[in-house]
Amino acid sequence: MAGRNKIYNEEEALDKAIGVFWEKGYDNASSRDLQNAMGIGMGSFYLAYKGGKQELFIKSMNRFFATYPTHALSMLKTIENPIEVIRQYYYVMADPKGRFRQFGCYFSNAIIQVSEPDLKDTAIGYVVTIADAFSAALLRAKEAGIIQPQIPQEMWNLYLLNLWTGLNATKFVEKDVSKIKAIIDFSLKVFE
Repeated sequence: MAGRNKIYNEEEALDKAIGVFWEKGYDNASSRDLQNAMGIGMGSFYLAYKGGKQELFIKSMNRFFATYPTHALSMLKTIENPIEVIRQYYYVMADPKGRFRQFGCYFSNAIIQVSEPDLKDTAIGYVVTIADAFSAALLRAKEAGIIQPQIPQEMWNLYLLNLWTGLNATKFVEKDVSKIKAIIDFSLKVFE
């Protein structure tokens, strides 16, 4: 006997799951909360996500990464001076109406809130991938003589991660986006 066909859009369902995980956190999001938001029943949920909530969370992080940072990361591979791409990436994170909207720190929240090491490691992996891409582009620009960074290369990833996590907290405290953008500009001057 063949099973029923899937009658929901998986990408839309994952987007809804991201909203639940964002709002409630991984530990507080129940399977029922996720099913209700995604518009699927328990049978379909466990058929699609045999690993349950943990598998869904990993797929939601994969979806988030594929949806948000990949365009900027692709641009970094070919652009001569990456400072403006990195600046715009952070600007979008700072803008409450921007592409990241309220989910800008989805990975940061996972790193801080999730207790399961595998899930935390997945989130860390994505954040490090982004920082590595930024640093690789900066290194190419430095080697081409386009930029003269004022901080040691071994500190670049940590510096950029600190800017990212700090920005994600600051945007909830400071509502004036122009001030946050000024902080971003000031912070990136060390790479010019």
